[in-house]
Amino acid sequence: YNVGLWGTSICGGEILDSAQGLPESAYLKQVTKEGSEQLRLTFEKGELKAVNDEKFDDPIKAIQKVEEIGAPYGIGRDMHVGDTIIGIKGRVGFEAAAPMLIIGAHRFLEKYTLSKWQQYWKDQVANWYGMFLHESQYLEPVMRDIEAMLQESQRNVNGTAILELRPLSFSTVGVESKDDLVKTKFGEYGEMQKGWTAEDAKGFIKVTSTPLRVYYNNHKDEEI
Repeated sequence: YNVGLWGTSICGGEILDSAQGLPESAYLKQVTKEGSEQLRLTFEKGELKAVNDEKFDDPIKAIQKVEEIGAPYGIGRDMHVGDTIIGIKGRVGFEAAAPMLIIGAHRFLEKYTLSKWQQYWKDQVANWYGMFLHESQYLEPVMRDIEAMLQESQRNVNGTAILELRPLSFSTVGVESKDDLVKTKFGEYGEMQKGWTAEDAKGFIKVTSTPLRVYYNNHKDEEI
């Protein structure tokens, strides 16, 4: 076992057989809670600042509070398979209630507060950052550039994500945020639009279809 603030990794035994999972006895924290409860995680510029409306100045204590709430449900159990720097694959089991809940809540809040392309490029850059970090490239200068981009991307990730916890799982419920992009005067998805007319929509369709119309005009044999 490797126990730390960000969860516990479990190695050896069944882990060495790709077809096997871990028995209940392999986990240090057992499921002791029944039923369900809601968990509110509040972020300011992407950083966890409150748990169930209790404010924390120390991020470590905030993480420990989330772990205290989520671990008795057995949340955060999974297997990870990754590539090592020498080229072989490794498999490890883990239990990490706090990280899974915090990351899940943070990603959920980002969906409401970031633009489409902010989300896309943050995910691409974060993947590269994780690989570089895992392969001992923390001191590579580009890491500072990536960190600057990631930090700037969080300027509007503010608000509270609400999760529903239950034994061995959790689900997202909703968010409360002043930066919620779902709330807009231009319309409501699947309900009503307020920022354009039917004729505007027809024009939009015609303009955005131009590349396809050009292509199929030159390749009539490929028309669907």
